[in-house]
Amino acid sequence: MKMNYKKPGSFLIINLVILFSCAKQPLVELPITTSSGIALEHYKTAMKHWEVGDDFEKRIHLDSAIMIDPNFALALDMNDVPDRSNRKAYQKKAQSLIEKVTDQERLILLIRDSYRNDNMDNALSYAKELVDKNPNSYEGYDWLGIVQSDRNELDNAIKSFKKAIEINPDDFTAYDFLMGHHIPSGDRVMLPEERRSVDKGLEYGDELIRIRPDAGFPYHFKANCYRQMGEFEKAIPLYEKSIEKRRGKSSEGTALLVSGHNYMFGGDYHTARERYEEAIETTKTKQGWYNLNSYLTWSYVFESNYNGAIKNIEKVRGQLEEKGFSGERLLWNKAISDWAKFVCYAHSQREKKANEALESSISLSRKRATLINDPIVERNTKSSIAYNRAWNHALFGRYDKARESLNELKKIQEKINSPTAMYDYYDLLGMITLSQSKPEEALEHFKKGNPNDTYFLYFKALALKATGDKEGAKEILTDIANTNFSYWELAIMKADAKRTLASI
Repeated sequence: MKMNYKKPGSFLIINLVILFSCAKQPLVELPITTSSGIALEHYKTAMKHWEVGDDFEKRIHLDSAIMIDPNFALALDMNDVPDRSNRKAYQKKAQSLIEKVTDQERLILLIRDSYRNDNMDNALSYAKELVDKNPNSYEGYDWLGIVQSDRNELDNAIKSFKKAIEINPDDFTAYDFLMGHHIPSGDRVMLPEERRSVDKGLEYGDELIRIRPDAGFPYHFKANCYRQMGEFEKAIPLYEKSIEKRRGKSSEGTALLVSGHNYMFGGDYHTARERYEEAIETTKTKQGWYNLNSYLTWSYVFESNYNGAIKNIEKVRGQLEEKGFSGERLLWNKAISDWAKFVCYAHSQREKKANEALESSISLSRKRATLINDPIVERNTKSSIAYNRAWNHALFGRYDKARESLNELKKIQEKINSPTAMYDYYDLLGMITLSQSKPEEALEHFKKGNPNDTYFLYFKALALKATGDKEGAKEILTDIANTNFSYWELAIMKADAKRTLASI
């Protein structure tokens, strides 16, 4: 049933879904303000695409919603178009409409704006207000759970998502995040290793498939459970099902990519790279082409073939203009490419080339920040420069210089209103302190760092080993050695973890 309430110049469209929770209460969705029912349908379709990773299709439907209703605030804010200037214009317009929408939409817009300003304290405050004012809304609990997850307050996040499921047993978002606490998926924040459960992951994966059997993502996510257990053959049919469901969609490349990861960790690098190449060819956007190529790069690092990785980085970097990149996005992708070269050179002990690659990346990042002329981008650029210089100095034993850069990083990060703002500072400080033969002190710093950062967990294991806690070191190293997901930190540390583990 659809109920329309007139407002000056627009309709407030509220959708009542005739479902009933265990308490036999009707399931009510949060109101959405738009002048058009057709625009609303485009928006709802976009959100369905968003929850399963079909970003290109999501943007198409949001574009349609905005074309029909140019003052559709949520559609404007959610439309993360690749062009930064257009995206910022949409966001600015959405914020200008904040007094013309419902209180619920106002709070959602404020949550999203808090994320953009790195103010996670405000994001939490607005999410709590959304729940307090809408205690029977599963969507309110979803927003609160998402914010709590991103603040690494996972026990609270789990409670929020479970409350959302109490209200709506078919809440895809809640099951998605709950599963992501146990099984790696994109940038999901995970529980500490000792609290993760593959069985829980499989349980949540089955719920995702039940809710969205039409989509490829749930099959891919469930397959990740088997990949994590090292049951690569068992994962293959689920990955193939994901590919089948995603054929012709923008997420087809992702389906092929994760299937490639499964072959790589199963030891078949040839088939893995064939899948990576196929994924790269199917992508619908030039940024997708660039992003997918990074996994091909890291596949060489997993084999400790840094030259192969650098060759691929240089190949991709040399094609950026040909692919149509320009302006700040060209500068950014070049900066990331040079940063990746720095990582490869530094971890293959080529100091001069590492220094050159890093300084090139820094120069490009500064040019981009100047071009964008945004205070948040400027601050984040300075933070990244301080972090990477401290890291580079530490890798080559220049500890006094590393601490100088680290102090610069501290001054920037301690002003950010987020419980995770100082993670990088303490992780690097722990690494530097360990390198100066102070393992006990290093462990104190690691306690304040990111509990899920594979790169620094390796150094934490070394610190534990140095203090005589061999069992603690073995536990961390075993987790790293047995992880089967592709990201640059693991690419560098997986083989080292296996070697160190064998020596204990």
